[in-house]
Amino acid sequence: MSCPHVIRWGILATGYIADCESPYPRNPLLGQSDLSIVFVKDLILDPSTRDVADVKHEVKAVASSSSADRAKKFIQDCKVSRECAAYGSYEELVKDKNVDIVYVATPHSHHYQNTMLCLEAGKHVLCEKAFTTNAAQARKLVETAKAKNLFIMEAVWTRFFPLSLHVRKFIEDGNLGAVYRVIADNSFGDNVEQKYGTSHRMINMDLAGGCLLD
Repeated sequence: MSCPHVIRWGILATGYIADCESPYPRNPLLGQSDLSIVFVKDLILDPSTRDVADVKHEVKAVASSSSADRAKKFIQDCKVSRECAAYGSYEELVKDKNVDIVYVATPHSHHYQNTMLCLEAGKHVLCEKAFTTNAAQARKLVETAKAKNLFIMEAVWTRFFPLSLHVRKFIEDGNLGAVYRVIADNSFGDNVEQKYGTSHRMINMDLAGGCLLD
């Protein structure tokens, strides 16, 4: 058997999305946190648990904008390899020659500049959703990635659910006939202003808050 292709990751930001210590309760039906299997913890799982043998993922660097110590703690909490570097700035991370692709886990209000930083440094990018705050930013990032022959993708995890794949194939095979309209509802019933406060990034329009983007 040939050796698997190793993809070397850098983690840009150590907040909730990337964090291994999710504050959310585990969903007893899904067997995972309510939002997603926390990215880094899943990334370093043995790929054979997913019946994958041709690709292996390694986390080679983590950066926190606040301090290298926070990045080090993140690495320890996630039980990442000792060969993983800890940085106190995003600029240091994208200069790391041991990193092939960067996972951008900052708040979406900062996705454009953080992703552009990675692309300009020649790194492939997986960027959390929402990809950008407007279409013009998204187009610019895609244009830059194409010009530099780099991979770029929005991290929409539901796209790869087995159920999503099955439904897509079911439609593509013509089992439903021509599809003219799709109605979807993805929502929750919290009073967001009461829960987060009006200055929180989830609400604050100056930080691209609101239901459309977050």
